[in-house]
Amino acid sequence: MIGLILMPLLALAQNEQALLAQILEEEQKTIEALALYPSNTRIAILEASKFPESLIKLETMQGKTSKEFKVLLEKYPQSVQSSVWDLTRYPGLVAGLVDGGQKEGIDFEIAMQDFPKEIVPRARQISEDYFPVLVEVHRLNRYWDAVFGELISQYPTATKDALRQLVDLPEVLSLLTDNIRLTVLVGDLYRKNPTWLVAQMDSLSIVVAEARAKELEEWRQNLANNPQAEEELQAASQAYADEYGYDDDYYDYDDDLYYDEDDRYERPIEYNYYYFNYPYWFGYPHWYPYARWRPYPYWYDWGFYWGHNHVIVIVDLPSFWFVDWHFYHPWNHYYYPHLSSCYVNHYYGHRGSSGSISSNVRNWQGRNRDIVTDDWMDRARTDSREFVEYGKLETERERYNRTHVDKPVSQKEYLDKNRKQYPTLSGSVERKREQERTAPPIAKQPTDPRRETAKPDVKQPRTEPPQQPDVQPRKEAPRERPKYDLPKMQKAEKQHRDVWEKSKRENPTRPSVEKPKAVPPKLQKQPSTAPKVERKTRQKS
Repeated sequence: MIGLILMPLLALAQNEQALLAQILEEEQKTIEALALYPSNTRIAILEASKFPESLIKLETMQGKTSKEFKVLLEKYPQSVQSSVWDLTRYPGLVAGLVDGGQKEGIDFEIAMQDFPKEIVPRARQISEDYFPVLVEVHRLNRYWDAVFGELISQYPTATKDALRQLVDLPEVLSLLTDNIRLTVLVGDLYRKNPTWLVAQMDSLSIVVAEARAKELEEWRQNLANNPQAEEELQAASQAYADEYGYDDDYYDYDDDLYYDEDDRYERPIEYNYYYFNYPYWFGYPHWYPYARWRPYPYWYDWGFYWGHNHVIVIVDLPSFWFVDWHFYHPWNHYYYPHLSSCYVNHYYGHRGSSGSISSNVRNWQGRNRDIVTDDWMDRARTDSREFVEYGKLETERERYNRTHVDKPVSQKEYLDKNRKQYPTLSGSVERKREQERTAPPIAKQPTDPRRETAKPDVKQPRTEPPQQPDVQPRKEAPRERPKYDLPKMQKAEKQHRDVWEKSKRENPTRPSVEKPKAVPPKLQKQPSTAPKVERKTRQKS
């Protein structure tokens, strides 16, 4: 795909061409991520890139504003902080509550009449109990808006408009500042040849979008052909929701999903999740483990929702964080082995993808390279029993290390000491060691995973089924994870989907259906063998 960008570079000076070609090759994922944004956003990106110092100034300014906002709220309980952060997501809401003094009764109702009904209880509570906080939030907002206006006043009108648009797209600003070298070169190229660069980005956008659509369709087919994996996906989604503090009352999707009776199994006519992001100046809540600029309902992470007659409707790949959660906890592979195999099998067909499944499988294999060999992976993608064994090994090893904190053992050490309990894993590791011992020494060359080819579907025979292990549910809280940043492609896909859904609501292309609204049933908790993990439940205001 990057060839679409590189081919016409022959018209540039030789030195500039070589430098730009090298950086574009290194930053392929960033270029593809930027190409996924809607056309008007791509134009704003290119306009802002003409003055990259403006982006650095915005980043520096945001660091100050978010710190000041955090200091303002940190004296209050997290439930109050969460409510205030949510109120700031709706443009004009805080100003409407503060201007003219505290609102009560009919005045409050008038101030809130243009905002979603779901936010009204929180607005009322914060306005009644923490009005001085709202006053201070409004003061900060006005002050930093004035500073921002002064900061961009020196730039051309097109650039000022672009920067105002990008402030509402925090993910984009992060992409541009995190890859500032690329931003500088793209801005320079846009200044010299804007028509050509816009055409190249338009072409690349089509190619990337088609590739993502093809991957999604193949994921749907993989699940359709593997009903056990589909069942485990449903069970895993419930375990994931139980572990994390979702705000169910705020995201009651029963009222937000519309169906055409004749089309209910194929696609929703409309689904109204709330696309408003946390304001760039204040940042996202500091307790989130990643850059979560927009809260989403349950089903967004799962990649499916419950359709008519409790049938699941796949609308997207599972989110990066849902797949990360699956591969992060080893017992998931024991309880949901068919889903693990389905993930790996999907990866084999999309090794070069930076989608949620491929990126997490790639990371997981890298973390477990001592025991997860290519030979084992090739079998595990079609034989779920391999993952049952792996899940048992890692769960038991973690249990051992929790009781031997002074002398924990590695995967390799634990497997070597317990070979008989894990015959297929130990066998694949032994074969790898033997191959390494007998292979002639060769100089290692860096490999590009995008150029790997899928291995043939060759199953190794088993002489006997694995012994069913006794894996006990984990009882303590999950391991604390470091803060993550979303992969570049995921950032782009989130915002692209937000804008697309918003445009569907504002400019509907299908006529409204004069039928009663058919809503899917509430998600029923099914008896699950998934381990119950204690967690700190998020307080609701």
